[in-house]
Amino acid sequence: MDYFQKYIEEHNLDVHMNYEHEMHLLALQGDGAKNVLGNLAPSLDLKTMPFMYGVGGVTVAGIENCRVTRCGYTGEDGFEIAVDAKNASSLASSLLSDSNVSPCGL
Repeated sequence: MDYFQKYIEEHNLDVHMNYEHEMHLLALQGDGAKNVLGNLAPSLDLKTMPFMYGVGGVTVAGIENCRVTRCGYTGEDGFEIAVDAKNASSLASSLLSDSNVSPCGL
């Protein structure tokens, strides 16, 4: 964190960093990610959501105020879901309740 802040200041960049210490990040990656997330977050229009685009204030599996970003660090299309720490286990359980989802630690 200190390195990035120092770099921003030294290069006079117009960048603001906000560290969300009370948030956890769950990734949903792969061919079926859009279908799984679509079922858990019907308010999102995943068909038109562009790659590397994120939206906050989303309800996922009944959990409010999640941030969903479309990205694919595995080489597949996928999503990252930022959720407050107290609801991370519940969201993980909801994701894993879909038979098409398997856990993977990176």
